[in-house]
Amino acid sequence: MSDVRPPRAVAYHRQTPGKIRVGDSASVDEGPELMQLLMRPYGPSSFPLGRGLHPMTTVPLGLAIDAAIEAAGGYPLEVTTLRYCSFSMEAPTSNRRPLRATGTVTKIGRRHVETEVAVWEQDRLILKGSIGLVRVRGGRAVEIADRAIPVMPATPSHP
Repeated sequence: MSDVRPPRAVAYHRQTPGKIRVGDSASVDEGPELMQLLMRPYGPSSFPLGRGLHPMTTVPLGLAIDAAIEAAGGYPLEVTTLRYCSFSMEAPTSNRRPLRATGTVTKIGRRHVETEVAVWEQDRLILKGSIGLVRVRGGRAVEIADRAIPVMPATPSHP
């Protein structure tokens, strides 16, 4: 049907292999093929395949979620379910150039990892936001202490 490929991770910064730490980051790339596919009618249809999905927004947001997942250790660590997000679209995408998303772990809670994300089309910022991910078992978020190294609170110093 098309030559749409999944996003690919192009860079990682992991301080402790197999664990999530504040400051861990990742970047993922996506070619323009998916957005182009969603913007065209499929078969005899007279409307774009992606009508109702808003590809110019959801493709960059989906790529940002992928970058957040990779920053949080990727699929092997299972902290992959979107719990919350907030984002702003800073510019429209062209649907002709590849996108690159970056995610950086900024907070680790008992059950969630929060990342700051940005999506770029070359040197133009398309999206920025914050994404919270959880690990799910039985339909519920579960603790992630076995997968993460939380930031320890600063100890007050005494003279």
